[in-house]
Amino acid sequence: MPVSFEQIVAARSRIESGILRTPCKESQTLSELFDCQVFTKLEYLQRTGSFKERGARNALLLLPSERRANGVIAASAGNHALALAHHGRDLGIPVTVCMPIFAPLVKQTRCRQLGARVILTGTNIAEAKIEADRLVELEGLTYVHGFDGLDVIAGAGTLGLEILDQVPEPDAVVVPIGGAGLIAGMGLAMKTMRSGIELIGVEPAYAQSYTEAVKAGKPVTTIVHPTLGDGLAVPCVGVNAFELAQRFVDRVVLVDESQIALAILRLIELEKGVVEGAGAAPLSAMLSGQLTHLKGKKVVLVLCGGNIDPAVLDRVIDFGLVADGRLSRFTAVISDRPGGLAAFTQVVAEAGAGVKQIEHERLFASADMSKVTVVCTIETRDRDHAASLHASLRAEGFEISA
Repeated sequence: MPVSFEQIVAARSRIESGILRTPCKESQTLSELFDCQVFTKLEYLQRTGSFKERGARNALLLLPSERRANGVIAASAGNHALALAHHGRDLGIPVTVCMPIFAPLVKQTRCRQLGARVILTGTNIAEAKIEADRLVELEGLTYVHGFDGLDVIAGAGTLGLEILDQVPEPDAVVVPIGGAGLIAGMGLAMKTMRSGIELIGVEPAYAQSYTEAVKAGKPVTTIVHPTLGDGLAVPCVGVNAFELAQRFVDRVVLVDESQIALAILRLIELEKGVVEGAGAAPLSAMLSGQLTHLKGKKVVLVLCGGNIDPAVLDRVIDFGLVADGRLSRFTAVISDRPGGLAAFTQVVAEAGAGVKQIEHERLFASADMSKVTVVCTIETRDRDHAASLHASLRAEGFEISA
């Protein structure tokens, strides 16, 4: 076995002084929504916004003194880089991070603020790692793998021990899967303590590296498409992580982009928390309807990260509103004479809907000069409300098309 339960217990004591004990609270709203007892582990409240701090700190503390002096390096687009930078500064260990050139600017800037040397190289993590490996040889740096290093997996496992302290006898734990280091460490920790726990992994449909590894019986490189769960977009799961995880993971759920966006929106609205796509993945699995067997049970959702790019958050929220049927766009043909638009918007108002935007389309509209086509973005309560609005507009003689 690449990591032992005893190593996780030791890691817990080792990192305790530098890691926050994040809340794991029962959510009344989510419990009512899913007809089970739902607890949310708010790991996105760590100082750099993710669970990655646990593994990073454990790995850094286990470095021999001469390696500490030389410093460490990693290829990462975000959370692992931030975690290493923060704890490297705290422990006086130089940190270099190789980030793809398209890594979010906010994460590049924060890593530099935390004292890390940031090298932008390559268009993806695999290409960034090539440069990191070169610097390992050239400068004598120690590479700290973000999800497959044994010390990192052990550190991630401390999250499982912490949950068991906070939630007595959970029936199921839902965990995001990227490189599989988190679910591997948590699986070992939690199932050693309570073998009956159901361990459920969640992957984006656009990044199925663990699912493909299970099919092949070993880690394999897969095609990964851009996803809102960018922290889970790992082309190949870790060898050590997979060896552990496959022993403990009971099932894996795939979620699509609309489900991830809707989960981010739900957490903002219901839990007042801003969580990134990877962190929202467990809730998206619940929303997808694939875990209805958990009704009546005690379930923990691991919200593992909150580093969503502020520049895209508004787009994600709008995407979530569309997925929820609360924001829709359609075209309508209305009179182009005075009062025509007013008559249209009056029907919308009487239906209790809200107008977000209306654009007139005259160039490619009907040859009937007395009419004009308008493109409408409308806010409604849900899909049924939107359908009711369309029916009301048609009843008043307006031509509607989605």
